[in-house]
Amino acid sequence: MITKISRTEAIRAKIKQEGKVTPLDKASHISAITTMNQQLEAVRREYQVKDRNSQITAATVILTA
Repeated sequence: MITKISRTEAIRAKIKQEGKVTPLDKASHISAITTMNQQLEAVRREYQVKDRNSQITAATVILTA
């Protein structure tokens, strides 16, 4: 018989037993999560723009050199 060993499940069970798990279902938690997601999306967009501009600049430098 095969026994499944999952370290993740063991760790989750341990921290739940120690009382270190907290559900994030309050209004303050949800608003904090929403704010964080909006900030991350803005950073992602900014990174994509900078990456695209960097690629365009690199292509231009190679073509004109």
